[in-house]
Amino acid sequence: MADFERDSGWLSGSVVDAEDARLATGVLAAASADPGNPIAARTGIKPGPGSPGNVEATETPSRNVTVRPFQGVIQGTRTTAAGAYLITLAQKKTLDVLSVAPANSSNPRIALIVAQQTDRQYGDESDGMLVRVVAGAPAVTPVAPTVTGDHLPLAAITVRANAGAITQADIKDLRVSTVAAGGVLPLQTHENLPADGYSGQRLYDLETGLDLVRVGSAWRPAMTGSVQFFGPADTGWPQTGSAGAASFVFNQVSVPAAPYPRLLSFSAQVMVSTSGDERWDHVVRGPDGAGLACSTFHGGATKLTTTVTTGHQLIPATTTPWVLQQTIGRGGGMTTGTATVSTGSPVFTGLRVVAFPVT
Repeated sequence: MADFERDSGWLSGSVVDAEDARLATGVLAAASADPGNPIAARTGIKPGPGSPGNVEATETPSRNVTVRPFQGVIQGTRTTAAGAYLITLAQKKTLDVLSVAPANSSNPRIALIVAQQTDRQYGDESDGMLVRVVAGAPAVTPVAPTVTGDHLPLAAITVRANAGAITQADIKDLRVSTVAAGGVLPLQTHENLPADGYSGQRLYDLETGLDLVRVGSAWRPAMTGSVQFFGPADTGWPQTGSAGAASFVFNQVSVPAAPYPRLLSFSAQVMVSTSGDERWDHVVRGPDGAGLACSTFHGGATKLTTTVTTGHQLIPATTTPWVLQQTIGRGGGMTTGTATVSTGSPVFTGLRVVAFPVT
């Protein structure tokens, strides 16, 4: 079988090697943000209670730090089809940082705490996952050490010059999360938004508190899929013309169907010129013609008025669009006069609707 067509996971009567098995289980893991390798999984820790994978100083600062139990994913990097390793630290582990990265007499250094995956298939000396300390070099401005092979960073520790213990202030959290395919990914405060992703991908930014969704090549607030905005007019609207003995429908906005009830909040405006100082009604009507909101105005001395009416309407789940219309008509028993909508500019004429989902 060609290398690019792998054995399916747990195939009866076939030899499924370790790579095949990792590729099969990786189908269930969140995708990485690497557009060059669409079969790669995202490396990270499975979210859960108890701050999994957190690196902590001991209650009385000492040479040691502890690592909380965790499960996670490490994407193999040695080949494009290396697959995803599913890893577990089953109980709290204590690491002696200063034995591996002893304090320098003059300069600080940075040590990393990583979960390192080794695999003899790719030339390593052993098979397994080991949570360990990797020491960086002392320097006036120290940098983190380079870690080769497949690994998951957990924390960076600044080992101060002449330090005899590690405090919590010395530890910088480097954990990132991963979830099952299609899950909402918690984005840690130290992470940037992924530069790439797939349409419909969801994440929750722990720093900003925003629930985000991937739309095309950008991240957008996920609420835009539920709170919707319509207007100021349907195609072909608004129309110019006059009301006289009959009222005049000059604008229309259609709210598309949705399988859940919504609360519509709308604001309607229009600039009207009148033949005199007559009374007129600016009305927003629903699909059945019933008035939902009304503002009353007079032409006044200038015979030119801008009027605004606002309102709310709870609508049920619908299978057809829910159409709102703006009208002007004579009010208060008036029998004479005309009122004209002379411009369709959205600065002067429009109906703007916000639809909020209701549970």
